[in-house]
Amino acid sequence: MSAIRHPLRRLRDTPIQRKLIVILMITTTGALALAGAGVMLADSYLFYRQLQRDLSTLAEIVADNTTAALAFDDPAAATETLRALRARPHVITACIFDSKGSLFARYARPDASVSCSLEGPPGDRSATALTLRRSVYLAQRHIGTLIMVYDLGELPERMWLYGLTVLGVLVLSTGAALALSSRLRALIAIPIVDLSRIATLISRTRNFGIRASRYSDDELGTLVDAFNEMLSAIQSRDEDLRKALADLQSSNANLARSNEDLSRFAYIAAHDLQEPLRMIAVYSQLLISRYPPGMSTDASMFVDQIVGGTRRMGELLTDLLAYMQVGADTESPTQPVDLNEVLAKVRKNLQMVIKDSGASIVCDPLPVVKVYEAHFSTLFQNLLSNAIKYRADRPLRIRIAARPSGDSIEFAFADNGMGIAPEYHTVIFAAFKRLHGKSIPGTGIGLAICERVIERYGGRIWVESTEGSGATFRFTLPNSLVVAPLAVQEQ
Repeated sequence: MSAIRHPLRRLRDTPIQRKLIVILMITTTGALALAGAGVMLADSYLFYRQLQRDLSTLAEIVADNTTAALAFDDPAAATETLRALRARPHVITACIFDSKGSLFARYARPDASVSCSLEGPPGDRSATALTLRRSVYLAQRHIGTLIMVYDLGELPERMWLYGLTVLGVLVLSTGAALALSSRLRALIAIPIVDLSRIATLISRTRNFGIRASRYSDDELGTLVDAFNEMLSAIQSRDEDLRKALADLQSSNANLARSNEDLSRFAYIAAHDLQEPLRMIAVYSQLLISRYPPGMSTDASMFVDQIVGGTRRMGELLTDLLAYMQVGADTESPTQPVDLNEVLAKVRKNLQMVIKDSGASIVCDPLPVVKVYEAHFSTLFQNLLSNAIKYRADRPLRIRIAARPSGDSIEFAFADNGMGIAPEYHTVIFAAFKRLHGKSIPGTGIGLAICERVIERYGGRIWVESTEGSGATFRFTLPNSLVVAPLAVQEQ
């Protein structure tokens, strides 16, 4: 079976022009060979049947001609009659036996080695000879028996002759079929080869404006039309895509320019406005300290409002500056950062607030990740500050944990504070969004900074909470950022 599959696999991989010739030649040769074999077998069968009839007739004639010789007991006349069989060179021997079974007359070919035998059926055939037996009657009285042995070598000779004839016809027909198929294959092969060439050229040059030529109105012509229509559709979509891509690139360039200008303006505004605010606050405080006796209560209240407003404006500008710095590109590469050390520094920065709030902070081992340390210091500080700022009347407990989650690591900052209603789970990450107004101090930009930090590194952040039962802020980081996994940290 594998021997058959191997040539078929080789034929399958040959060029289509050669494949068409091979298929036509195999089909033509096979059909002619089967036809020739059928003709030879039919001729052999019919020739043998005709030979049987001819020999039977010959035996009847010889038997009739030897009746007189047997009746008058004339062996010489019978022998002379048998010698007439020399005209048939394939007659090996012929014998006449009298009614007593004694040999009466005999003819034998010079090279004959077969003897006559009375025993056997009337038509006894061996591999090389056919024996015929005919009784001789005179007035319905059996007077003798004719036995004739015929050489069947004529059959192989005829088979060889017909075989050579069929072979010659097969060779000539195959040559004619090869010549015709070499010319006629172009009707099928040229359109297919041309279509393959066009497809290869388009694939290499990516030029969808090329078209294949149509050679006929048959199925190949329909295939070429469909191929050209497909190319037209691809070309049209490609042009639309190129135009859309150009428009998108132009829009992105304009947007990037606008964002860059806006970021530069916000950075400059946030940076440069801090100095005038500090001057307003300082001179307002100097006004109170130098002229306390002569100032009215209203004037003192107004000055306090000015100082408080400038302080809140300063905080807002500081947070805005931090927000812009998170999104700014930096040329320095990221470095492995141990988040356990980052958390320790943040807790040290917030130690007074943590002590005043009486918060209990529990932290599981955190991984080492390849990031900017300043980003995660800001992230951790905002999440811890929010947990402390929005605490409930009960003792505050904060738990920080990290665990693998598919192709990322999931972090969780959980507290038992005031909680957040479900309808605010999304809006709290918008810049300057505050749920409690001025009752709790803040700028409303801390969580927006957290979201921007996480999205910069390919993660996402969300909150799980119900009002009155605490909140859990979760965020993920891709595993590609992890330098030392959690298992190593725990060790």
